[in-house]
Amino acid sequence: MSAAKPTTCTLHIWPSRWNLPSIDPTCVAAVFHLQLTIPGKFEVVECTNPDVSPSGKLPFLTHGHAAVSSLPAIISFVSSLAKTTTSGARDLDASLSAQQKAKKTAWYSHVETNIGDLVAYSFYSDDNFWDFTSRTMASMLPIPQCYYVPGRIREMHRPRLETAGLMKPPGSEPEKDPSAKRSNKEDDKDKYARAFEQDRVSPLRLLRRTKASFALYANLLNRQKFFFGDQLTTLDIYFASHILLLLDPPFPNTMMGSILEESYPTLVEHARNVQAEVSQIPQYPIAPAQKYSLLSLIPRPLSNPVGKESQLDKTDLRFRRMRLAWFALAVGGVACYIVQLMLTVNIRVEWKPQRGQENGADQDNETVVADEEGNDDGVQDGNE
Repeated sequence: MSAAKPTTCTLHIWPSRWNLPSIDPTCVAAVFHLQLTIPGKFEVVECTNPDVSPSGKLPFLTHGHAAVSSLPAIISFVSSLAKTTTSGARDLDASLSAQQKAKKTAWYSHVETNIGDLVAYSFYSDDNFWDFTSRTMASMLPIPQCYYVPGRIREMHRPRLETAGLMKPPGSEPEKDPSAKRSNKEDDKDKYARAFEQDRVSPLRLLRRTKASFALYANLLNRQKFFFGDQLTTLDIYFASHILLLLDPPFPNTMMGSILEESYPTLVEHARNVQAEVSQIPQYPIAPAQKYSLLSLIPRPLSNPVGKESQLDKTDLRFRRMRLAWFALAVGGVACYIVQLMLTVNIRVEWKPQRGQENGADQDNETVVADEEGNDDGVQDGNE
């Protein structure tokens, strides 16, 4: 009796572009991690519908009946597989000491916050979003999602970029009223607030913040091949996935990539080293693209069917309610149009006279006219 074939892991990610596994840094890191830890034992599904994920976000991993969402959870799941002798999985951080693992966790969070802000700015700032990011996403999405999903994703990143000072809050510069008096103290406070907002999004401030973030990692790398010497870890993968998405996409505004190549070549070399390590492993299989129908426009229930890690955030809940309302309005509009069309046809059929009725009506009219003419003649004769 032959042994049962082990279940293959399936990784759901945003589609690939620019010779990179995905357009999202977290998805790129997930692919790189699986290639280095369980090569040949997973497949990739390019997905453009985050609603299929247990958390409403990509990437997520399925293995049998288990569904794991978020990159840290995926890394933890693969690390647990590495503890079994039959899985053949690797733990990239197994050789790190307890102190090094603590540093890795801290720097991982720093990459997510600071370098992640720079990647989000590169994709969703006004300089790049309308002419590049929006069109790239629209080319991946079916109709009608291609018209509203890119804007929805940008609005999801807006609070993060506003908090980081990389996107101007809407209405931060209110229109001036010429009839208002300028002697009020609140006007002076508003003036200083507007000046501060302008300074937060100024190119000079952005340049300083970008260089300060890159300088931290250049010092941490200290001309080593990887952050912890010659041993590649999950921190190297996560950091390189962000740097590659600042270098390879053909952004209209290439400020980030230019700063990296001109001022921080060691970070560029580090990202290419990670990419080279991954490229030595055979390519993973890609499952057929998902097909969408009109049923895909109907959102799933707001409850989490898997009941696992995270709950949906307020933005996703609001979007699903809006999409449900849009679908209801569309169905209602079509139904009203059909009913109105049927009523119009019935009214026209009921009021259309038949030929016999038309002839009978004409004869009656002729008789009435003749009688009237006869009566008129009789009256005239009597008068005579």
